[in-house]
Amino acid sequence: MNELNARQKWVVVLMDLMLLAEICLSVYMGQQNPAELTAVFLKTFVPAAALTVISARIAIRFLRAPEAEQSKEAAAGAGTSR
Repeated sequence: MNELNARQKWVVVLMDLMLLAEICLSVYMGQQNPAELTAVFLKTFVPAAALTVISARIAIRFLRAPEAEQSKEAAAGAGTSR
């Protein structure tokens, strides 16, 4: 697996902080009505976490180093030149 560059690492750190904030908010919202804690938590955390993770994956792909793209294309081209 390729190593992440500095910008990609910042995206991962931001994603972790966002997930932490989302879980805190979801627990806070759920504890307002203890009888429905689980339902409120799942309704708020799961969609927010999914959106955060998907957005982070897209950002990490977008922020790939140009060298990684070129080496990937060269490797693919070398394998099909028989």
